[in-house]
Amino acid sequence: MNISRLVRVTSLACLCAGVALAQNAGDKTGGPTRNDYRLHVVQPADGSTVTGDRIQVIVDTEIPSERDTRQDVNSMPRPDVDVFVDGMFRETMRDEKNVVDVYNVEPGQHTIVLLALNRSREIIDRKEIHVAVVAPPVAQAPRPAERPVRVQPPAPAPPAPAYVPPPAPPAPEPLPRTGTADPLIAAAGLVLVVGGLTLKRFL
Repeated sequence: MNISRLVRVTSLACLCAGVALAQNAGDKTGGPTRNDYRLHVVQPADGSTVTGDRIQVIVDTEIPSERDTRQDVNSMPRPDVDVFVDGMFRETMRDEKNVVDVYNVEPGQHTIVLLALNRSREIIDRKEIHVAVVAPPVAQAPRPAERPVRVQPPAPAPPAPAYVPPPAPPAPEPLPRTGTADPLIAAAGLVLVVGGLTLKRFL
């Protein structure tokens, strides 16, 4: 009697477990699995070079089997994708979001690791990408258009001044002449002299 009862209880437990497992298998809230999804990285390509301090990561998170079906509550959810740069977690892609911008990346070689996880947080795929980051070129101010510079020729040297001899000293003026060349005046003077001497004798 006890053995028969034990068998019945065990059978009932197995039946309940089977029903529960069947329900979990039909419910896709724990999906996707490794067979449902594979990581496809759109950007950046492995071994590529990125200019600047920003790396844009784009992943196709769409499940191939759900691509052409109508989405409802029974549809398999898209995987979450965790983004790591050089071992440091940056952001998670979830649902329709499939783009992550990673800022302030130093120039040099970097490793990007992408982990695809289902709703049970089980890793279903992994990708590793290596990129090189280079600094942007330094912007230079445009140079103004060069115009020809007109240079005035030097002025010709002034001609040497012509030699001008110093002025000659003025000629000495002639001494005044006390006599006169007029004979009448001379004769009158002589008469005056003789008359004076004669008067002096009689006085």
